[in-house]
Amino acid sequence: MLFKPVLLHFKFDGFADLPTEVDNNVYSDSQTDSNGNMWKLDLFPRGESEDGAAEEGWVGLYLWNDNIEESFSHDIRFSFAVKDADGVILCESHHENENDIDDGWCGGSHQYMKRNMILHPNNNILRDGALCIDVTIQVKDKIDEHYHPESNLSKKMIKLLTSGDRADASFKVGDRIFPVHTNILHNNAPILANHLNQDQTSNVILEGVPASVFWMVLVYVYSEQYPSNTNVIKFGKKLIDAANRYELVDLKIIVEHILVQERILTTRNVCDYLLFADAQSCPLLKEYAISFLRLNAREAMQSEPSQFLRESNQLLAEVVEAEDTLTVNDLRKELGKRKLDVDGSKEVLMSRLREARRQRTG
Repeated sequence: MLFKPVLLHFKFDGFADLPTEVDNNVYSDSQTDSNGNMWKLDLFPRGESEDGAAEEGWVGLYLWNDNIEESFSHDIRFSFAVKDADGVILCESHHENENDIDDGWCGGSHQYMKRNMILHPNNNILRDGALCIDVTIQVKDKIDEHYHPESNLSKKMIKLLTSGDRADASFKVGDRIFPVHTNILHNNAPILANHLNQDQTSNVILEGVPASVFWMVLVYVYSEQYPSNTNVIKFGKKLIDAANRYELVDLKIIVEHILVQERILTTRNVCDYLLFADAQSCPLLKEYAISFLRLNAREAMQSEPSQFLRESNQLLAEVVEAEDTLTVNDLRKELGKRKLDVDGSKEVLMSRLREARRQRTG
Protein backbone atom coordinates (compact mmCIF):
# COMPACT_ATOMS: atom_id res chain seq x y z
CA MET A 1 0.00 0.00 0.00
CA LEU A 2 1.27 3.44 -0.92
CA PHE A 3 0.86 6.11 1.74
CA LYS A 4 0.08 9.71 0.84
CA PRO A 5 3.10 12.02 0.59
CA VAL A 6 3.64 13.94 3.82
CA LEU A 7 5.43 17.25 4.22
CA LEU A 8 7.52 17.86 7.34
CA HIS A 9 9.35 21.04 8.34
CA PHE A 10 12.74 20.91 10.07
CA LYS A 11 14.79 23.76 11.49
CA PHE A 12 18.43 24.13 12.52
CA ASP A 13 18.76 27.25 14.69
CA GLY A 14 21.97 29.27 14.56
CA PHE A 15 23.21 27.54 11.42
CA ALA A 16 26.30 29.75 11.02
CA ASP A 17 27.55 28.78 14.50
CA LEU A 18 26.86 25.03 14.31
CA PRO A 19 29.84 22.60 14.67
CA THR A 20 32.93 24.06 13.03
CA GLU A 21 34.78 20.79 12.43
CA VAL A 22 34.57 18.69 9.29
CA ASP A 23 32.65 15.39 9.80
CA ASN A 24 30.86 16.77 12.86
CA ASN A 25 27.09 16.46 12.63
CA VAL A 26 23.98 17.72 14.39
CA TYR A 27 20.51 16.18 14.52
CA SER A 28 17.22 18.02 14.20
CA ASP A 29 14.31 17.51 16.55
CA SER A 30 12.15 14.51 15.59
CA GLN A 31 8.92 15.03 13.65
CA THR A 32 6.02 12.56 13.54
CA ASP A 33 4.01 12.11 10.36
CA SER A 34 0.30 11.25 10.09
CA ASN A 35 1.12 7.53 9.86
CA GLY A 36 2.94 7.52 13.20
CA ASN A 37 6.45 7.37 11.73
CA MET A 38 9.10 9.52 13.40
CA TRP A 39 11.76 11.28 11.34
CA LYS A 40 14.80 13.46 11.94
CA LEU A 41 17.51 15.09 9.84
CA ASP A 42 21.24 14.60 10.19
CA LEU A 43 23.15 17.72 9.11
CA PHE A 44 26.88 18.17 8.51
CA PRO A 45 27.20 22.01 8.57
CA ARG A 46 30.91 21.99 7.65
CA GLY A 47 30.69 19.02 5.36
CA GLU A 48 32.25 15.56 5.25
CA SER A 49 35.68 14.45 4.20
CA GLU A 50 34.19 11.87 1.80
CA ASP A 51 35.15 12.64 -1.83
CA GLY A 52 36.52 16.01 -0.74
CA ALA A 53 33.01 17.34 -0.14
CA ALA A 54 34.08 19.56 2.77
CA GLU A 55 36.96 21.08 0.82
CA GLU A 56 34.53 22.02 -1.94
CA GLY A 57 32.20 23.63 0.60
CA TRP A 58 29.35 21.13 0.52
CA VAL A 59 26.89 20.64 3.39
CA GLY A 60 25.81 17.02 4.00
CA LEU A 61 22.20 16.11 4.75
CA TYR A 62 20.55 12.77 5.58
CA LEU A 63 17.14 11.46 6.65
CA TRP A 64 16.71 9.08 9.58
CA ASN A 65 13.71 7.11 10.73
CA ASP A 66 13.51 7.58 14.49
CA ASN A 67 11.30 4.57 15.31
CA ILE A 68 14.32 3.09 17.07
CA GLU A 69 12.49 0.29 18.84
CA GLU A 70 11.57 -1.55 15.64
CA SER A 71 12.94 -2.35 12.19
CA PHE A 72 11.41 -0.15 9.49
CA SER A 73 10.62 -2.43 6.54
CA HIS A 74 9.30 -0.08 3.89
CA ASP A 75 10.28 1.42 0.56
CA ILE A 76 10.81 5.16 0.96
CA ARG A 77 10.98 8.03 -1.51
CA PHE A 78 11.81 11.46 -0.11
CA SER A 79 13.05 14.88 -1.14
CA PHE A 80 14.82 17.79 0.58
CA ALA A 81 13.98 21.39 -0.31
CA VAL A 82 15.48 24.68 0.87
CA LYS A 83 13.50 27.81 0.00
CA ASP A 84 14.10 31.52 0.21
CA ALA A 85 11.86 33.90 2.15
CA ASP A 86 9.45 34.10 -0.83
CA GLY A 87 9.01 30.33 -0.92
CA VAL A 88 11.07 29.77 -4.07
CA ILE A 89 13.01 26.50 -4.00
CA LEU A 90 16.74 27.20 -4.30
CA CYS A 91 17.94 23.64 -3.75
CA GLU A 92 16.05 20.36 -4.09
CA SER A 93 17.19 16.73 -4.18
CA HIS A 94 15.29 13.45 -4.52
CA HIS A 95 16.21 10.14 -2.92
CA GLU A 96 14.90 6.59 -2.66
CA ASN A 97 15.60 3.69 -0.29
CA GLU A 98 14.22 0.22 -1.04
CA ASN A 99 16.09 -1.61 1.73
CA ASP A 100 15.03 -2.62 5.23
CA ILE A 101 16.04 0.14 7.63
CA ASP A 102 17.35 -1.55 10.75
CA ASP A 103 19.47 1.30 12.10
CA GLY A 104 17.22 4.19 11.04
CA TRP A 105 19.41 5.59 8.24
CA CYS A 106 17.36 6.27 5.08
CA GLY A 107 19.85 8.06 2.85
CA GLY A 108 20.67 11.52 1.62
CA SER A 109 23.67 13.31 0.15
CA HIS A 110 27.13 14.40 1.28
CA GLN A 111 26.89 17.10 -1.41
CA TYR A 112 23.47 18.59 -0.75
CA MET A 113 24.08 22.34 -0.90
CA LYS A 114 27.02 24.71 -0.85
CA ARG A 115 27.54 26.34 2.56
CA ASN A 116 28.34 29.76 1.06
CA MET A 117 25.04 29.65 -0.84
CA ILE A 118 23.16 29.13 2.43
CA LEU A 119 25.01 31.93 4.19
CA HIS A 120 24.95 34.49 1.35
CA PRO A 121 22.58 37.30 2.44
CA ASN A 122 21.32 37.88 -1.12
CA ASN A 123 19.80 34.39 -1.17
CA ASN A 124 17.68 35.22 1.88
CA ILE A 125 17.65 31.59 3.05
CA LEU A 126 18.27 31.85 6.78
CA ARG A 127 15.32 32.95 8.88
CA ASP A 128 16.47 34.60 12.08
CA GLY A 129 19.68 32.65 11.61
CA ALA A 130 17.90 29.29 11.23
CA LEU A 131 18.19 26.92 8.26
CA CYS A 132 14.71 25.59 7.40
CA ILE A 133 14.36 22.43 5.34
CA ASP A 134 11.15 20.97 3.93
CA VAL A 135 11.10 17.19 3.58
CA THR A 136 8.47 15.38 1.52
CA ILE A 137 8.25 11.68 2.39
CA GLN A 138 6.28 8.91 0.72
CA VAL A 139 6.26 5.41 2.17
CA LYS A 140 5.20 2.12 0.58
CA ASP A 141 4.62 -1.02 2.62
CA LYS A 142 6.68 -4.00 1.59
CA ILE A 143 4.67 -7.11 0.89
CA ASP A 144 6.17 -10.46 1.76
CA GLU A 145 6.51 -12.55 -1.37
CA HIS A 146 5.57 -16.22 -1.05
CA TYR A 147 6.03 -18.91 -3.64
CA HIS A 148 3.01 -19.79 -5.68
CA PRO A 149 2.90 -21.86 -8.87
CA GLU A 150 2.61 -19.84 -12.04
CA SER A 151 -0.75 -20.22 -13.74
CA ASN A 152 -0.53 -22.59 -16.71
CA LEU A 153 -3.99 -21.52 -17.79
CA SER A 154 -2.80 -17.95 -18.25
CA LYS A 155 0.12 -19.17 -20.36
CA LYS A 156 -2.15 -21.32 -22.49
CA MET A 157 -4.56 -18.47 -23.10
CA ILE A 158 -1.74 -16.17 -24.20
CA LYS A 159 -0.43 -18.92 -26.47
CA LEU A 160 -3.91 -19.25 -28.00
CA LEU A 161 -4.04 -15.49 -28.60
CA THR A 162 -0.53 -15.37 -30.05
CA SER A 163 -0.99 -18.33 -32.38
CA GLY A 164 -4.44 -17.33 -33.60
CA ASP A 165 -5.35 -21.02 -33.62
CA ARG A 166 -9.09 -21.49 -34.37
CA ALA A 167 -9.67 -17.73 -34.39
CA ASP A 168 -12.99 -16.80 -35.99
CA ALA A 169 -12.56 -13.03 -36.28
CA SER A 170 -9.85 -10.36 -36.48
CA PHE A 171 -9.22 -6.69 -35.84
CA LYS A 172 -7.00 -4.34 -37.80
CA VAL A 173 -5.25 -1.71 -35.70
CA GLY A 174 -2.89 0.45 -37.69
CA ASP A 175 -0.91 -1.92 -39.89
CA ARG A 176 -1.33 -4.94 -37.61
CA ILE A 177 -3.91 -7.74 -37.76
CA PHE A 178 -5.05 -9.35 -34.49
CA PRO A 179 -6.87 -12.71 -34.80
CA VAL A 180 -9.40 -13.17 -31.97
CA HIS A 181 -11.97 -15.64 -30.66
CA THR A 182 -15.47 -14.19 -30.43
CA ASN A 183 -16.63 -16.45 -27.59
CA ILE A 184 -13.78 -15.17 -25.39
CA LEU A 185 -14.49 -11.55 -26.29
CA HIS A 186 -18.23 -11.89 -25.63
CA ASN A 187 -17.48 -13.27 -22.16
CA ASN A 188 -14.56 -11.06 -21.12
CA ALA A 189 -14.91 -7.86 -23.18
CA PRO A 190 -18.46 -7.56 -24.55
CA ILE A 191 -18.03 -3.92 -25.59
CA LEU A 192 -15.04 -4.88 -27.72
CA ALA A 193 -16.97 -7.85 -29.11
CA ASN A 194 -19.74 -5.48 -30.19
CA HIS A 195 -17.39 -4.04 -32.82
CA LEU A 196 -17.81 -7.33 -34.67
CA ASN A 197 -21.00 -8.04 -36.59
CA GLN A 198 -22.44 -10.69 -38.87
CA ASP A 199 -21.60 -8.73 -41.99
CA GLN A 200 -17.94 -8.31 -41.11
CA THR A 201 -15.81 -10.27 -38.67
CA SER A 202 -12.46 -10.12 -40.51
CA ASN A 203 -10.03 -7.21 -40.29
CA VAL A 204 -12.52 -4.97 -38.49
CA ILE A 205 -10.77 -1.59 -38.25
CA LEU A 206 -10.33 -0.07 -34.80
CA GLU A 207 -9.21 3.53 -34.41
CA GLY A 208 -8.13 5.63 -31.47
CA VAL A 209 -5.85 3.06 -29.87
CA PRO A 210 -2.20 2.24 -30.73
CA ALA A 211 -1.50 -1.33 -31.82
CA SER A 212 0.97 -1.92 -28.98
CA VAL A 213 -1.63 -0.81 -26.42
CA PHE A 214 -4.37 -2.89 -28.06
CA TRP A 215 -2.15 -5.97 -27.78
CA MET A 216 -1.76 -5.39 -24.03
CA VAL A 217 -5.53 -5.03 -23.76
CA LEU A 218 -6.05 -8.36 -25.56
CA VAL A 219 -3.50 -10.11 -23.33
CA TYR A 220 -5.46 -8.90 -20.32
CA VAL A 221 -8.81 -9.91 -21.83
CA TYR A 222 -7.54 -13.43 -22.54
CA SER A 223 -5.43 -14.10 -19.47
CA GLU A 224 -6.02 -11.35 -16.88
CA GLN A 225 -2.29 -10.70 -17.12
CA TYR A 226 -1.86 -6.97 -16.71
CA PRO A 227 0.92 -4.90 -18.32
CA SER A 228 4.33 -4.65 -16.68
CA ASN A 229 5.11 -1.60 -14.57
CA THR A 230 7.51 -0.43 -17.29
CA ASN A 231 4.77 -0.54 -19.92
CA VAL A 232 2.30 1.15 -17.60
CA ILE A 233 4.73 4.02 -16.99
CA LYS A 234 5.26 4.34 -20.76
CA PHE A 235 1.68 3.80 -21.98
CA GLY A 236 -0.38 4.46 -18.83
CA LYS A 237 -2.63 7.17 -20.21
CA LYS A 238 -3.32 5.27 -23.45
CA LEU A 239 -4.04 2.08 -21.48
CA ILE A 240 -6.55 3.89 -19.28
CA ASP A 241 -8.17 5.47 -22.33
CA ALA A 242 -8.49 2.03 -23.97
CA ALA A 243 -9.80 0.46 -20.76
CA ASN A 244 -12.48 3.14 -20.57
CA ARG A 245 -13.26 2.77 -24.27
CA TYR A 246 -13.94 -0.98 -23.87
CA GLU A 247 -15.31 -0.72 -20.30
CA LEU A 248 -12.57 -2.86 -18.77
CA VAL A 249 -12.87 -1.43 -15.27
CA ASP A 250 -10.50 -3.86 -13.57
CA LEU A 251 -7.74 -3.13 -16.08
CA LYS A 252 -8.19 0.62 -15.58
CA ILE A 253 -7.96 0.28 -11.80
CA ILE A 254 -4.82 -1.87 -12.06
CA VAL A 255 -3.09 0.62 -14.38
CA GLU A 256 -4.16 3.51 -12.16
CA HIS A 257 -2.79 1.75 -9.07
CA ILE A 258 0.56 1.05 -10.75
CA LEU A 259 0.94 4.68 -11.83
CA VAL A 260 0.39 5.79 -8.24
CA GLN A 261 2.57 3.02 -6.84
CA GLU A 262 5.42 4.03 -9.15
CA ARG A 263 5.07 7.64 -7.99
CA ILE A 264 5.17 9.05 -11.50
CA LEU A 265 4.31 12.63 -10.54
CA THR A 266 6.70 15.56 -10.77
CA THR A 267 6.14 19.30 -10.51
CA ARG A 268 6.24 19.39 -14.34
CA ASN A 269 3.57 16.76 -15.01
CA VAL A 270 1.23 16.87 -11.98
CA CYS A 271 -1.19 19.39 -13.52
CA ASP A 272 -1.40 17.35 -16.72
CA TYR A 273 -2.05 14.14 -14.77
CA LEU A 274 -4.66 15.86 -12.59
CA LEU A 275 -6.58 17.06 -15.65
CA PHE A 276 -6.29 13.60 -17.23
CA ALA A 277 -7.39 11.76 -14.08
CA ASP A 278 -10.42 14.01 -13.72
CA ALA A 279 -11.44 13.57 -17.36
CA GLN A 280 -10.95 9.78 -17.32
CA SER A 281 -12.62 9.20 -13.94
CA CYS A 282 -9.49 7.89 -12.20
CA PRO A 283 -10.12 8.85 -8.55
CA LEU A 284 -7.00 7.20 -7.10
CA LEU A 285 -4.70 8.97 -9.54
CA LYS A 286 -6.63 12.21 -9.02
CA GLU A 287 -6.35 11.90 -5.23
CA TYR A 288 -2.59 11.37 -5.54
CA ALA A 289 -2.25 14.34 -7.93
CA ILE A 290 -4.21 16.67 -5.61
CA SER A 291 -2.11 15.63 -2.62
CA PHE A 292 1.14 16.13 -4.59
CA LEU A 293 -0.02 19.46 -5.97
CA ARG A 294 -0.93 20.80 -2.53
CA LEU A 295 2.63 20.07 -1.38
CA ASN A 296 4.31 21.54 -4.47
CA ALA A 297 1.85 24.19 -5.63
CA ARG A 298 4.30 27.03 -6.31
CA GLU A 299 6.56 25.02 -8.63
CA ALA A 300 3.79 22.94 -10.24
CA MET A 301 1.68 25.96 -11.17
CA GLN A 302 4.57 27.28 -13.26
CA SER A 303 4.34 24.32 -15.66
CA GLU A 304 2.71 24.69 -19.09
CA PRO A 305 -0.34 22.43 -18.37
CA SER A 306 -1.16 24.56 -15.31
CA GLN A 307 -2.83 27.15 -17.57
CA PHE A 308 -5.57 24.61 -18.33
CA LEU A 309 -5.92 23.80 -14.65
CA ARG A 310 -6.32 27.51 -13.86
CA GLU A 311 -9.31 27.57 -16.22
CA SER A 312 -11.09 24.86 -14.23
CA ASN A 313 -12.63 26.50 -11.19
CA GLN A 314 -14.10 23.19 -10.03
CA LEU A 315 -10.74 21.38 -10.04
CA LEU A 316 -8.95 24.28 -8.35
CA ALA A 317 -11.63 24.26 -5.65
CA GLU A 318 -11.10 20.52 -5.12
CA VAL A 319 -7.37 21.09 -4.68
CA VAL A 320 -7.90 23.88 -2.16
CA GLU A 321 -10.69 22.14 -0.22
CA ALA A 322 -9.20 18.62 -0.23
CA GLU A 323 -9.70 16.87 3.11
CA ASP A 324 -8.22 13.73 4.59
CA THR A 325 -11.43 11.70 4.47
CA LEU A 326 -11.64 8.08 3.36
CA THR A 327 -9.12 7.40 0.62
CA VAL A 328 -10.15 6.01 -2.76
CA ASN A 329 -8.45 2.76 -1.83
CA ASP A 330 -10.53 2.55 1.37
CA LEU A 331 -13.73 3.29 -0.55
CA ARG A 332 -13.00 0.63 -3.16
CA LYS A 333 -12.29 -1.94 -0.45
CA GLU A 334 -15.56 -1.18 1.33
CA LEU A 335 -17.56 -1.32 -1.91
CA GLY A 336 -15.77 -4.49 -2.99
CA LYS A 337 -16.76 -6.21 0.25
CA ARG A 338 -20.38 -5.39 -0.57
CA LYS A 339 -20.01 -6.64 -4.18
CA LEU A 340 -20.78 -3.14 -5.47
CA ASP A 341 -19.39 -1.25 -8.47
CA VAL A 342 -15.92 0.20 -7.75
CA ASP A 343 -15.70 2.43 -10.83
CA GLY A 344 -16.37 6.16 -10.85
CA SER A 345 -15.09 9.38 -9.31
CA LYS A 346 -14.35 9.64 -5.59
CA GLU A 347 -17.60 11.53 -5.11
CA VAL A 348 -19.53 8.74 -6.85
CA LEU A 349 -17.81 6.10 -4.74
CA MET A 350 -18.62 7.97 -1.52
CA SER A 351 -22.24 8.41 -2.57
CA ARG A 352 -22.50 4.72 -3.41
CA LEU A 353 -21.09 3.69 -0.03
CA ARG A 354 -23.34 6.10 1.86
CA GLU A 355 -26.38 4.68 0.07
CA ALA A 356 -25.30 1.12 0.88
CA ARG A 357 -24.87 2.00 4.55
CA ARG A 358 -28.24 3.80 4.59
CA GLN A 359 -30.01 0.77 3.13
CA ARG A 360 -28.33 -1.50 5.66
CA THR A 361 -29.38 0.60 8.67
CA GLY A 362 -32.79 1.38 7.21
